[in-house]
Amino acid sequence: MKECAFCPNKAETGEHLWDNWINRRIPKTRFNSSKYLALDAKPIKFVSVGLNEKLPVVCNKCNHGWMSALTDRVRLRFSEAILNGETVSITPEDAALLTAFTFMKATVKDYCYSGDDPFFRRNIRKRLKSTLAVPALARVWIAAFYGAARYSFRSNFYRVDVNTPSPLFGMEFFCYTYVCGHLAIQFLAPRWKDMDNRRKPLVVLSPNQIWSPATLRVWPYTGAVSWPPAQYLGDDALDPFINRFQAPVTITHR
Repeated sequence: MKECAFCPNKAETGEHLWDNWINRRIPKTRFNSSKYLALDAKPIKFVSVGLNEKLPVVCNKCNHGWMSALTDRVRLRFSEAILNGETVSITPEDAALLTAFTFMKATVKDYCYSGDDPFFRRNIRKRLKSTLAVPALARVWIAAFYGAARYSFRSNFYRVDVNTPSPLFGMEFFCYTYVCGHLAIQFLAPRWKDMDNRRKPLVVLSPNQIWSPATLRVWPYTGAVSWPPAQYLGDDALDPFINRFQAPVTITHR
């Protein structure tokens, strides 16, 4: 049995990709779903009733302790934005909450699908559990999504390796996008692939400015913003948004 993603206990239970409170709030709906058995495999497509996918990489103590408490705080603060698109002003506490929550979901998925080489190393995962800290130079943006379906849910991550000569050479970037109802959150973090380089300064990526009208950066926090932004993402824009860091981007030095 695999070790818990956040502590030395055994991973004896599964973390919901989309938390069970959503099932209690939305109609019993059939969703077109897909699941990956490995990071580089083609997805298996199926129809599900409700949102029931779990990733079996956490222990009961973590799942029903700090993870449950973090999820409940998100439910209390953002449930109406998620389900009904209700306007919300993002405070510093909100930004920290969304960032920790999204990083938790990203870490669970990374740990489940990345085999023996999870992007987020053990010490970083342990800090999330103990202090809700996120990696240095992590960036988080939020957007509003309105597609043809009343509710949509996506959980997607990829890595971008830099293997060609450039200021980014030797770095790797992790991008995770979490769409829950009408709220879309994107988390981006860098690391050095070789631990021998860990004392070198990392580089931050900035997305193309064409996304500015439809996205709000909430981490690091720079001031109150009101969600939803001026423009929303539709079905045709969602995949380009998810994959926007696989296209040319702007480099910002630390």
